[in-house]
Amino acid sequence: MKSIRKTIIGLGLLIGFVSCDDYIDKEPLSEYLSSNFYNNEAAIEQGTNGAYQGMYMESSLLPFFTLYDMYTPMGIERADNSSIGVGNSNLEMSFVVELQWANFYKGVARANAVIEGSEPYLAGLSDKAKQYVAEVKTIRATHYHYLTSLYGDVPFFTKSVTPEERLSAPRTPWIDIVDFLLQDLEEASTLLPWQTNQLGRIDKSYALGLKSRIALYAGSWYKEGFGKDGVKDVAKAAIYFDIAAKTSQRIIAESGRAVSPNFADLFTRAGQLTPASKRENIFALAYSDQSSRKYHYQSFGEMARTVGGQSGRFPTQLLVDTYEMTNGKRIDEPGSGYDPKKPFENRDPRLKMSIYTHGDRIIANNGGVKLEIQMELYNPRTLSFDGTGNSQLITNLDYTGSVAQFGYIQSGVGYLWKKYNFFNDEIVSEPTYNVLLMRYAEILLIYAEAKIELNQIDNSVTSALNEVRGRVNMPIITSTDPTRLRQLVRRERKVELARESGLHFFDMRRWRTGALENAEKTYGYPLAIGVNASTNTYPDGYDQVLPSMVPTYGGTGSARDLNDLALYGAYGSRLRQRDKDRPNNWDDKFYLWPIPQTELNKAPWLTQNDGYGQ
Repeated sequence: MKSIRKTIIGLGLLIGFVSCDDYIDKEPLSEYLSSNFYNNEAAIEQGTNGAYQGMYMESSLLPFFTLYDMYTPMGIERADNSSIGVGNSNLEMSFVVELQWANFYKGVARANAVIEGSEPYLAGLSDKAKQYVAEVKTIRATHYHYLTSLYGDVPFFTKSVTPEERLSAPRTPWIDIVDFLLQDLEEASTLLPWQTNQLGRIDKSYALGLKSRIALYAGSWYKEGFGKDGVKDVAKAAIYFDIAAKTSQRIIAESGRAVSPNFADLFTRAGQLTPASKRENIFALAYSDQSSRKYHYQSFGEMARTVGGQSGRFPTQLLVDTYEMTNGKRIDEPGSGYDPKKPFENRDPRLKMSIYTHGDRIIANNGGVKLEIQMELYNPRTLSFDGTGNSQLITNLDYTGSVAQFGYIQSGVGYLWKKYNFFNDEIVSEPTYNVLLMRYAEILLIYAEAKIELNQIDNSVTSALNEVRGRVNMPIITSTDPTRLRQLVRRERKVELARESGLHFFDMRRWRTGALENAEKTYGYPLAIGVNASTNTYPDGYDQVLPSMVPTYGGTGSARDLNDLALYGAYGSRLRQRDKDRPNNWDDKFYLWPIPQTELNKAPWLTQNDGYGQ
């Protein structure tokens, strides 16, 4: 175990933490930045480790990357009709919008200090020193990737700047930044190994994976338009889709990466340490369960009150109804076999691996005591199971009591996140599983989508899709129809990558499906009719479901059909509802966040994104 030295870098106080040998040592700098500090490998290593710290972006120990999907109708936060995702909050004054901007630019500044400071000496230093700088360039690209994806045109710095220079900088067109990042990542990748042996360290797979992701997004932005009134350019879209296809194909052919045979292992502390998970999980924020712990609070805000946590973020019916039946049909298709009374039977296995549903046993570890409790939507009593399988009735704190208003029944819509939250091996309030920013399944889906958009459909496209689906034994895809394949790759991105790195938040923006996704309230479990507390009569709402209670997905070939966006209005009155104002609040300006008002106050010459204020 390596020691910690709490030290100060000139750009801000960096917090280091102890890690076991399998984890990157994030030991910060021990001196203020000076003109000759980065003239040796050891100093560059320290600066690199400090730059990694800027990736965590934790607010109250909460990794922010996992929250983005809660700003789409696929996920919701606790506050009804006040979430940034519903559209009721004032984004121009939003703390979230301001915090993201500030944190990403802090990360850029840390990275620039190392890159610029080492530049005069790098040619004469070791290959390891050059590798460290390549990692830092990839970190900087990550920050700018999120900045352009969130805000569009932003001030762009590749060297350290004074406060005066920072405040006087104009906004650089997003595509100019993208082009720089694509070239910078390609150059950085030449100095990195395909796979690192340290969790939490950047390698060539991530550098090129980020390049392919950025190119895919740029292709979509040109194809569909960027921002409120974005201009489309099909020819330019093809250029970037081609970069995405070729770059991801290199990773597929050369990196040695592969999908793990065990989907669930990718999201637990123990599972992430298996060789198969390490091959798939390309890059993650690394945490530690060793003597000096590095943990986070993500799961503490997502688990049921019954098992000692809170429920503050939930999946929705819209996401649940995106998962296919095991025969490969969508639930509304003839011959699917879907039974609305038993909606979770014979579904894509990733549904129950990602989401807890009514009747599931929630497994959690609270203070070292493992608990297994049945998820119950309709009764103030539920079952608790011991290690031998014996059960007893206990109070269902998610249904009744002073904290029930914060649970998945009253605050959510009947579902809990299971992905990341299967606690058989650590404490729910101090989880140390790594938070994924990229894995190999995404690379396969990037490749498939880019080739489909280029209309270069061949066996490699279906092979990439089937590699992802085959892990969970979903039927193989044989279609060569571009529209059908576009639907399938978008479906796979939702069900495979749900609530990871907020990928659907950015997919919703680049596919321009915001108006469609936000066309209805948030729906959930069927309401129980005939509840009578005085006689202890608590019927199961799913037993009362009618055969007709199957969602529709718009007309065949419609945009709603293409994007698997269910409609519930025909029977919505019989379902749990939330966010009643959601359909009235969508505006295409939300495809970009506003430049924070605090920045405009300091630099009033900065232009604002369309639709916001000035």
